[in-house]
Amino acid sequence: MTSSKITCKLFKLTGINSLDDVKINILNRSFTDPLLFTKSDRDIMNSLSDDEKNFYFTWGDISEPNELKLQKKDVKEVREECVDYLIANANIEYPKRRKRDSNGNILPKVQRVNYTQIVTYFMSFNNTVHLIICSSNDSHLGRVRKLVGTNFIAHSDKDYEIPSDLFNWLFYQYVENNGCLNKELDLINISGFIGNAVDEHNVFKGTSDQTSELIITKAFISNGETLRTITARLRNEDIDIVFAIDYESNTQIFINQSEKLKLLEAEEKDTFFIIYLYSHLIPNLKSLYNEAAEQFLSSEKKHFSEKMGLEVIKSIISKNSLSIEDVSRLFNVNGDVREIEQKPNFTVNL
Repeated sequence: MTSSKITCKLFKLTGINSLDDVKINILNRSFTDPLLFTKSDRDIMNSLSDDEKNFYFTWGDISEPNELKLQKKDVKEVREECVDYLIANANIEYPKRRKRDSNGNILPKVQRVNYTQIVTYFMSFNNTVHLIICSSNDSHLGRVRKLVGTNFIAHSDKDYEIPSDLFNWLFYQYVENNGCLNKELDLINISGFIGNAVDEHNVFKGTSDQTSELIITKAFISNGETLRTITARLRNEDIDIVFAIDYESNTQIFINQSEKLKLLEAEEKDTFFIIYLYSHLIPNLKSLYNEAAEQFLSSEKKHFSEKMGLEVIKSIISKNSLSIEDVSRLFNVNGDVREIEQKPNFTVNL
C-alpha cells in the first residue's frame, strides 16, 4: 500500500558492483545485537539462552531484480537509460524501554522486544550501487546499516552531494524566472528549511511556509547564508513530484501530492518515485546547476541577495509602520537610505 510520505536515506555501497553482488554479499547476512547489561547482571546473562539475550536483524521478503527504463534528452538525441533495482525488507528486533519486572528481574524476551520492518532499495545505476533505507528513525537506520554491513557502506558519496549554492540557485530561479529550470523542467513551488535539518530521531525536522513569501528566508539569503534543505514541487513531462531534500540527497517524498503524468512503468507509485528521483531527477538538478553555476556565483547571486535584502527592509518598514526618517536614524548620514532606494536595477516601493 502506498504511504502518504516516504523518508529516504541514501548510502553509496563500496565493494558492491551489481545486484548480484548485493544478493551474494548482503542479502545472505544476518546480524546479532546483544542485550546491554551491567556487570552485576553478568551471572544472570550467562544463564540466558542466546535467543533470550540477543536481538536479531534478518532479511525478509526480497523482490526479483527489476528494471526502470527512462528516456533522457540532451541536445543531440533522446536515449534510453535503464536502472536496475530490487526491494528487500529488513526485519528488525529491538528492545523496549522496560527490561525488568517490579522485582528487578530481567523480563522474558517476548515482553521486552519490539519488531519493525524497514523497506530498503538497492539501486544499480551508472556502474554504482546505492542503498536507500526508507525510515526517518535514526536508531532503525543504524540497525539496518549493521544488517547490510557497515564495511560495505562508503563514508561519502560525491555523486549525490548537493553543491552548497544549489538550493539558493533554485530559489533564485523560482523568484526571478518563474521557476523555469529548462525547457523540460519547471519548479512549481518551493519551501524552505533553515538551519539544522536533522534532529536526534528524524531526518527532517519540519517545513516552513512558502519560501517566496517567507521574509525570514529572504533575510537569511540576503545575509549570505546558504539553504541546506528545501521542499520543492517539480514537474516535467513525466512526473509532478513534491519532495524535501537535504545537502546529502536524503529525501522525503510526499506521495499523495505527487503524480505520474505518463504511464511510464507498472511499478507501485512509491517505488517509481523513489527510483525516478534518485536515478533521474537529482542528477538532472545537479547538472542544470553546474551549467549555471559560473554565472550565478559571479553576478546573479550578489544582485539577488541585495534584492532580497531590500525586500526584507521594505517588509519591516511596512509591518512596523516605520517612516524613512525612522529608518534613517540607523545611519550616520540620512541620505544612506535614499541611496539604497535608488540603487540601479532594483525598484523597491517603500
